[in-house]
Amino acid sequence: MVNVLVFSLLVPIISFVQSEPLRISRAVMPSWESGVRLDGSRTSYAQFSAWSICQNASLSFEFQTSHSTALLVYADDGQRFVKVRLVRGALQLRYRLSSTMENDSLTTIGDGLDDSLWHAVELRSHDGLQLIVTVDGSLKESPRNDVNRLVRQKAGTVRLTTGTFVGGLPGSVRRRPRDLAVPTVAYELRLAGSVRNIRHSRCSALSTAGAATRAELLGGRGMTAADQQVDDRCEKDSPCLHGGICVNTAAGPLCECDRTDFDGTRCTIGLCCRFLLLSIS
Repeated sequence: MVNVLVFSLLVPIISFVQSEPLRISRAVMPSWESGVRLDGSRTSYAQFSAWSICQNASLSFEFQTSHSTALLVYADDGQRFVKVRLVRGALQLRYRLSSTMENDSLTTIGDGLDDSLWHAVELRSHDGLQLIVTVDGSLKESPRNDVNRLVRQKAGTVRLTTGTFVGGLPGSVRRRPRDLAVPTVAYELRLAGSVRNIRHSRCSALSTAGAATRAELLGGRGMTAADQQVDDRCEKDSPCLHGGICVNTAAGPLCECDRTDFDGTRCTIGLCCRFLLLSIS
């Protein structure tokens, strides 16, 4: 009798669970169609599908931030790389697509891009050896001496296999900076802002790219959907003391105490006191 009663209770519950998961999943999972917002904390980043560079290759995105200096995009294969960042409100493109290049190519374009407005960026390679960058319709080409030196080389496909990182790097990559083509990128300031419409091309067996398609979001930390409202608790009433940096996150304000002599959730524990307590215990 008891087994019959238990069975009669479980059947409708199991039927309900089996009929509801898609609806529940859609309600819980955020939509990234609007892009991602990164909170700029020391662990924040977004990783998208890897980009390869060949003839007619391209990568484009839009970004929005009020911070003047931050890492926007980074990708490499251990030797060759592409890095896009903001430096005092201007966009800087640095890259190396050939092992025979004497120096990295460096291009700076734009001004006042930290105005909290959306700005469109496109990187394009016509020959697979050099990149040109466009910001809000303004074009900036590579220096002519780089072009003359590379034009004699045969273009292939550069596969930036580490992935396309936006706003920062994951801890697993930052812990091995010597594996990166640019080890110092592990210490770049992270992006506190939003990125959307990330699209890149794919290279064929003939080293020619097709039309750009939406990049796939593979993972990340410290991010929310770009259109999701996040309460600006840091601006209203920062809980961080002793010079701690307040970061707005979806879970509430977060205090980063790395550049202070304090620790704890609100930067209230003096490091000297902490070491003393640890030694006593």
